[in-house]
Amino acid sequence: MKELSLEERSSAATLSDMEIFIFPSLMYSLVLANMLSPRLWAWRDLEWFDGVRDMRPKKRLQRLRQHIMDNYTFNLDLDTWGLTRQKTELERFAKFLSPGDIAKSNALFGYQGDVYYYDIDIRRHFGLDKYDGDVIPYWKTETVEAMDAFRHKPGHAVGAGECVSLAGLYAAAAFVVCGLPLESIYLMATPLHSQNFLDVDTGILTNNRRLVTKAMWSNGTVISAQARRALEHERVTIVSHSTGWIHLLYPEATISSAAYGDFSAKLRGFLVPPADAADRRLVEPRLPDPSRVRFAGDETPIDLSPDMGYAEIADRIEALRGSNRSAALAPYAAHDLSATESAPFVKAAVERSPVSREALRGLPEAEALRRIDALAPESIYDGPSRVAQPDEVWNFGRGDGLEKCILAANAVGGDEIRIEGGRAALARCGREIASWPTSKRPRDVRWQITNASGNEAPGKEQDDERN
Repeated sequence: MKELSLEERSSAATLSDMEIFIFPSLMYSLVLANMLSPRLWAWRDLEWFDGVRDMRPKKRLQRLRQHIMDNYTFNLDLDTWGLTRQKTELERFAKFLSPGDIAKSNALFGYQGDVYYYDIDIRRHFGLDKYDGDVIPYWKTETVEAMDAFRHKPGHAVGAGECVSLAGLYAAAAFVVCGLPLESIYLMATPLHSQNFLDVDTGILTNNRRLVTKAMWSNGTVISAQARRALEHERVTIVSHSTGWIHLLYPEATISSAAYGDFSAKLRGFLVPPADAADRRLVEPRLPDPSRVRFAGDETPIDLSPDMGYAEIADRIEALRGSNRSAALAPYAAHDLSATESAPFVKAAVERSPVSREALRGLPEAEALRRIDALAPESIYDGPSRVAQPDEVWNFGRGDGLEKCILAANAVGGDEIRIEGGRAALARCGREIASWPTSKRPRDVRWQITNASGNEAPGKEQDDERN
């Protein structure tokens, strides 16, 4: 397995849609991060899931669907995770994929699929038309903890997440709660959507919060039309599985060729409408072409069993970190600072947390620190080692002392955070500028802060002029 780059490790902490497009191993690292979350395992103790594993697989998934429908909403806006610029991100990713390839294949950089997306005007559809054409959103993928934390955000009564978040949650919960084998779960990403294909009965698609059966796919309803949209109008960029992934642009694939062939055949069979269907249109999925890739087979598959307990699964994922890229990235995606070094997490925090920085911009330092101090002194992440990013702290109005120090470093600067004696302190040039009590116990007790900047928020001048 090739060595993980700093950019890849740091991207796991952010988990934006564009980062998953560049680093496809990140998609399954999100699934593993959720599988390692005590929050998800607690679902197994809910009365709602009593006896769920004694049910038929389809019934299990229907029970899971209702829980997700009741406890999460779909959220995709420009305000939650803020904005960046195409130029900034293209320069950042240039060593991994050429700007031309990115622009031809990713919706944030110019790709618009077929005529449907030209007709709806993608930038207007997502509210980007008020900014210049270089401005794009940070659509960050949420772990189950961040999804749950939306309950603390004004305007949200329950948890929330975007399509990749919901797909990752469904995949992890289908395994942990419903006992579906990992081999039966396939994640698909198109330029504008993510959903799963579950190899159960005649097949089931997840589509944001909902499940779509073969009969529903062709029943001609509004819900089925929404579920069909991505596969009808977009190419599938990434297919991710417990054996690996295949990507539209990369010349190597890590997924098992047999597993990919089985998936392709079953998905195509699922999309064939029955003779009595209300909607008889045949959708031919535009999947990555297996004939143009080399199936590397140099990673150890994630061979976990639904019968394993939490500790056994955690130990197995840890053992795989040297031979499976998604497993290696899982603790970075989980923000687990007991298992990772601090530098990638810090890089993500100070380079890609525009919402908290913009909210505190222009305030005197003392006032900015006062507002950070006023946030509820609790983390959205359980346990002593999982740590929130600055925009998570600000969006959800709460943070442990270490998390407040990271937020302060992003907002007012600083060059070092020290954790000792149950306190976290932010320093600048050797002088402490803020400190708070912390219950976090990361592996590194000294965090070097680099690359912090006060760059103007993308599109700010244009927005001010409009007002």
